[in-house]
Amino acid sequence: MAILETTVTRRMRIDAPPDAVWEAVRTMGLGRLHLLQEEGEQKLREGARLEWFEPEKDTPIPHLKGRITVIARPRHIAFTAYMPSTGLPDVPENHTAVDITLEEEEDGRTLVTVEHGDFAGHPNGPRLARQVGQDWVEALIRLREFVEHGAAA
Repeated sequence: MAILETTVTRRMRIDAPPDAVWEAVRTMGLGRLHLLQEEGEQKLREGARLEWFEPEKDTPIPHLKGRITVIARPRHIAFTAYMPSTGLPDVPENHTAVDITLEEEEDGRTLVTVEHGDFAGHPNGPRLARQVGQDWVEALIRLREFVEHGAAA
């Protein structure tokens, strides 16, 4: 019997120190990692509201919304995430938590770890977790390319 993932953990090594990776996240913005359009100016600060829209869709309903809960430069970002597309009410129990940590390795590279969940209480939680996991893999690849391409320039 397969164990269904309801909390997503994805890791990516980036050939740069944590300060450079942090600066890339700050420059790109959290939404752009997912190719989502950020609404208004969204600074990386605790308590900041997040609202991200799908650029190809002309809708007033955000793809994701939440609030930044932790900023510990240059090692940790945490935020809540609510996806209106789930059809669930916008109440705290339907929000998930996202933790992004940057860990410097002995060789100077950075191990970026993203944990996002728990989707166990959501309808189709394992399917939603699988999609979110794929989204984070793509986002981490974009981050790595952004950081490593910028470092080589």
